[in-house]
Amino acid sequence: MTTSFTRTCATAIALIGVAIFAQPALANFPERPVTLVVPFAPGGSNDIVARQLALQLGEMWGEPVIVENRPGGGATIGTGHVAAQEPDGYTIGIASVTFTMNAAVQTNIPYDSRNDFTPIAMIGQVPLVIGARPDIPATTPQELIEYLRSRPGELSYGATGVGSIQHFAGELFNQRAGTDVQVVQYQGGGPALTDVMGSHIEYSIGSLTQMLPQMNAGNIKGIALTSMERSPAAPDVPTLHESGLEGFEILQWWGILGPRGVPDDVVATLNGAINEVLATDTFKEFLARDGGEPMPMNPQETAAFIAGNFDRWAEVAVAANITEQ
Repeated sequence: MTTSFTRTCATAIALIGVAIFAQPALANFPERPVTLVVPFAPGGSNDIVARQLALQLGEMWGEPVIVENRPGGGATIGTGHVAAQEPDGYTIGIASVTFTMNAAVQTNIPYDSRNDFTPIAMIGQVPLVIGARPDIPATTPQELIEYLRSRPGELSYGATGVGSIQHFAGELFNQRAGTDVQVVQYQGGGPALTDVMGSHIEYSIGSLTQMLPQMNAGNIKGIALTSMERSPAAPDVPTLHESGLEGFEILQWWGILGPRGVPDDVVATLNGAINEVLATDTFKEFLARDGGEPMPMNPQETAAFIAGNFDRWAEVAVAANITEQ
């Protein structure tokens, strides 16, 4: 009897031990550095936001969050790298509206945009702005449109790949304004902005997060916002909506994805930590300086939001004839 009881207790203790030791990676996540992949070159809004998030997550966890830039292919190279990693939460990627736009246009994406990723969290959103070269002979949306219409096919704007947010915004602007400005593709918003400042291209339509510092420094002209309302961060810049292109709205947003199959426990931990960062005054002020606002969501809300964007941009691509070039 005693022997049987002892064996039963030993078995129970062993099973408890297995249960305890089967979960330490989840319970104590993260136990080593986390890599946050940015699928664009340094200097763009994705990079800027990712670095602030990484800084605060690292401080919270006591483990570094390493930002790794993997530009190219309109964000598909870096995003594909994330999809190919172990689904343990230690490699995650920042995704923007471009992630859902790419799927509407590109036919050779090296992953399944809808099924090869685990939606983890949303970060925030911000309006775009037409940032024009400093010597362009226009200061208002109407003057810009008149200038562009007078030189059909001769001028160019910068984007960060086929199906990127700059590409969608640029082609929708062409369509709505009746202009014919040619797209030049770059590996990131930073290089595109450099060519705008150097007057090599006419403009790029990028996020206020990226554009506002150069606008304030006088290195580019902020012509118009792509939001429905003006931004408190740039109150003197009109919207395209109020300037005659009624209903014109494209907003940049950022979220966090992991490879397909990240365990629910790890997703919950990452989501909770990211939302905790979003709630801090430091992060709120960081976004607000450039007209942005946080978008805290749980993983299910994040998945639904991204799915809705896939559907929206597929429809826009057809309506605006935005195709792979």
